[in-house]
Amino acid sequence: MRTLMLLGLIVGGLVVAGAIHITQSNGTIEISVDKAKVEAVTGQVLREGETIIRNAQNQPATAAPQAR
Repeated sequence: MRTLMLLGLIVGGLVVAGAIHITQSNGTIEISVDKAKVEAVTGQVLREGETIIRNAQNQPATAAPQAR
């Protein structure tokens, strides 16, 4: 179930980013994939993810609140 949801989010994101085009005409549906756009979006996501991880590693660890 998680895999299906993740796949849906990925495909939905690529449609929103313009990497996947869906066209319907005369009762047929045509799906085209812009490989260059997919690679560009993927690269951007990876760079942003690496930045988030790097920033998280550079933040000082916070102590858990102590019970009284």
